[in-house]
Amino acid sequence: MMVKSALMTTAYDVLDAGGNTSPSVVFSQGAGHVRPNVAADPGLVFDASWNDWLAFLCGTTTGVGASTCTALSGLGYSLDASNLNVASIAIGDIAGIQSVTRKVTNVGKSKSTYTVSTTGLAGFTVAVTPTSLTLNPGETKSFTVAFTRTNATLSAYQAGQLLWTDGTHNVRIPMVLRPVALAAPAQVSGSYNVKFGYTGAFGAAPRGLIPAATSSGTVATGAQVNYQVVVPAGTTYARFSLFDSTTTAGSDLDLEVRLNGTLVGSSGGGTAEEEVNLVNPAAGTYEVRVIGFATPSPSATFTLFNWVLGSASAGNMTVNAPATATLGANGTITLGFSGLTAGVKYLGSVVYSGVAGLPNPTIVRVDP
Repeated sequence: MMVKSALMTTAYDVLDAGGNTSPSVVFSQGAGHVRPNVAADPGLVFDASWNDWLAFLCGTTTGVGASTCTALSGLGYSLDASNLNVASIAIGDIAGIQSVTRKVTNVGKSKSTYTVSTTGLAGFTVAVTPTSLTLNPGETKSFTVAFTRTNATLSAYQAGQLLWTDGTHNVRIPMVLRPVALAAPAQVSGSYNVKFGYTGAFGAAPRGLIPAATSSGTVATGAQVNYQVVVPAGTTYARFSLFDSTTTAGSDLDLEVRLNGTLVGSSGGGTAEEEVNLVNPAAGTYEVRVIGFATPSPSATFTLFNWVLGSASAGNMTVNAPATATLGANGTITLGFSGLTAGVKYLGSVVYSGVAGLPNPTIVRVDP
């Protein structure tokens, strides 16, 4: 990570960039054009340890045990992916206000004082704390970068660069931010928190919950079983799922979804746990293919689950939400459930209102 940091922070703009900090340029060039000789003496480096990466995985996957994640959090490691100590800053869902933290280590031969500056990021104010760092050789210090949206266009990336310099070393990193009206989870199974990227009216309403339609079948290695699923006009979300728990143990199944012969979604992991999601799908009769990639001899039994969600509430889920949004503030969406049947898999969503540019509804999956 130190070597990678040195290569990134000492890079320069590609020839056709011209110092431009537009998102297209920053995404195209990354940190810039590598200068290996300069990278041999980078001044400062951004390093990331084993625990930093574990904390990153805790915040972005379910692949690390809960006890490990709790321990890392207790030791002061941030589980927010934006805080991974790499030589760039990227936030794809900044709701009004957000701060990130970075650490730099002096790998130079002498004590040095670095001062900071930023460029780009139109429509944001950027505040770096502290604005100068004095480090002895081998010493590590932290700094915080606070971003506040002023008039940046919602759902559009803005780009810029941050530079630390001691007059000899120039340590530059790229930054990209995408402001959103609301930062909300993609899927939940109960009450959850959101963060507002604007000030004004806000509302949240339920769709569903609806029970899964199920189809059981048997498939062998190299074979497939096809099902027809009608998706009517006005469908807001369709999901097709297989689960390890309802499939013969040790099976590897895949899933394809086609409309008029055209593949519109597929899932091909190494188990039978597969899922295809379609947002606001076109009306039509969809062909869902359950494919036996590798099954126990002679075949595997499975259950295909599908949900076709419209825009109506089924009366079995209540949604309570703040009536107003405040830029940078958090809010709680409280969900209540009633009349659900044990053992049935339900799906619904929470749809948002109040301002243009709000995200897709948050999916609600409940297994009572």
